Amino acid sequence: MTLNVENKQNVLIFRAKRRGRHYLKLLRQRLTPSRETRPVFILGSGRSGTDIVSHCLSKAWDVELINEDNPTAFENWRLKSLDVVASAVDASKASLVLFKPIVETLRANEFLAEFQSATVVYVVRNPDDAINSMARFFGEAQVRAVKSWVETDFDRQPLAPPEIREFIASHCHADLSVADAAGLYWLLYNSAYLFLGLQSNARVTMIRYEDLVQKPEETMREICDFLGIKWSPSMTDEVYAGSVGKNRKPDLSPAIETECLDVWGRLIGEQRQNNTSGSVNKSL
Repeated sequence: MTLNVENKQNVLIFRAKRRGRHYLKLLRQRLTPSRETRPVFILGSGRSGTDIVSHCLSKAWDVELINEDNPTAFENWRLKSLDVVASAVDASKASLVLFKPIVETLRANEFLAEFQSATVVYVVRNPDDAINSMARFFGEAQVRAVKSWVETDFDRQPLAPPEIREFIASHCHADLSVADAAGLYWLLYNSAYLFLGLQSNARVTMIRYEDLVQKPEETMREICDFLGIKWSPSMTDEVYAGSVGKNRKPDLSPAIETECLDVWGRLIGEQRQNNTSGSVNKSL
């Protein structure tokens, strides 16, 4: 009983400290506003670490987070018009304002074209862990989401290329399992990094969830360097590696598993190539 009371007290103290720091940060930004505010879009698939990346970055004194449940720029988890987003950026006193419209990940190039100072942090996670997490978290809602893509001819995902549409449609049968639905969802959102050509855009960086939780300081320093903000130890004091490889492999149909593993291999290849290029550039 005493332990439970102590735990509750610790949670309340932690929440009070977090809220106090939040308001102190807002006050600091108002008293010393940035001369320029740049938008950052945190993109990727659900259950792939976009939340933890956003949370870590939001601890920086010169960063404001406008999350997907914030009516300032979002409605029903989707961004309002880009004019509204621009107004939110203009109104911010921070150096960076973060948006996390992950259900609109395929609009990455549109965001970059609309906001010339914008950058994208694209978060990816290995298919086994991400699919397990999606299936557990979303359940049958994942099946309904994928079926709605096919039924509406990808009305909400118009940038999905024909070959991916055909693959998803051909595997979206009446008794689609939750695991396979999560696999198809993972496939579309992660292959988007490749078919949108984001790997060749200097204003985009790809971050692996596994790197963030297993090498938090090193990975967050890399993200901060990319964004041009100062890293601090507090950014990673709530990051833990316990979710990597925690559960058995998801029960996917062979074709979907093969396709997901192929995309994952290509993503890892792109990351290695970018890391090598970065080392060469630094040596120059």
